[in-house]
Amino acid sequence: MTHTRMYRLLSAYADNELGENESREVRQHLETCTTCQQRLQEMRSIRTKIREAATVDLPDNFIFAVQRSIRREEQESVVWLGTERFARNVFVVLTVLVFAVVLLGNMLKPQQAVGVDRYLSGEVTDSAAHAVLGSQQAISKDDVMMAALSR
Repeated sequence: MTHTRMYRLLSAYADNELGENESREVRQHLETCTTCQQRLQEMRSIRTKIREAATVDLPDNFIFAVQRSIRREEQESVVWLGTERFARNVFVVLTVLVFAVVLLGNMLKPQQAVGVDRYLSGEVTDSAAHAVLGSQQAISKDDVMMAALSR
């Protein structure tokens, strides 16, 4: 018999819930295994302590005190629930306000479309870049960028 199966059976054995065959099997194993004997003793000790704890006398107002404590916690959570709801609403309003301001700002000041200067695309033109560069024979990329930025 494996110890895994034995550990499962020991709990039922300690509670006298096993049939005759399984009980005999557990007793035979316990005769030779000190580890399982110790484990059974611990289980029985725990069960005894649980039974002893069940005999503790509680005060007459114990149930009412527990209920009062639960109600107090519920009331506190309701107070926080209102605060959380308020904070969530403020956050939503501020978010909508920021989006509205950004949208309104973009509508009042439209941005110019970005286009490609004909000079940059290789077509000959009389653009500001051509005027700035003038009579230079070799035009570098830096010259073209400078002319475009000075426009």
